[in-house]
Amino acid sequence: MSDVEFHHSVGMRTVLYLSPAVCTAALLAAQQSGLSLHEWMEHRISYVMADDEVAVERGLDALAPWSLACADLFARVANHAPEVLEGRWALLYERVRLEQSLWHQPTQSLDKDRDLLAEPYISKVRLRAAWPRLCAATFCL
Repeated sequence: MSDVEFHHSVGMRTVLYLSPAVCTAALLAAQQSGLSLHEWMEHRISYVMADDEVAVERGLDALAPWSLACADLFARVANHAPEVLEGRWALLYERVRLEQSLWHQPTQSLDKDRDLLAEPYISKVRLRAAWPRLCAATFCL
């Protein structure tokens, strides 16, 4: 794992632990955009923390795929219409589908007025916890 450190003038230090693949992808993206790694990371983090107005104004491309907003959107799409996922998003769904710990398995009981209550679905809480690892494995190949 690589360590990336940012030193701020107010004496705060942030340490991010990145896998070699993620570190390489970040360096390449920073070079392609003509920014230093520090500047590029600040831009990416600001997109992740941006208000919904940014997503509306600039579209979903303004949000990084590894943002939690994207995790929530992915969970909704994957739970209701996984067939619409394409490209790397479909690959991500296959990874999630194979990882049973990310799925909520409701108890299947019969109610007098209903059939079986629910089908398995992706747990948003569990997906959010695994999201950085899943995105790194899918988008930073």
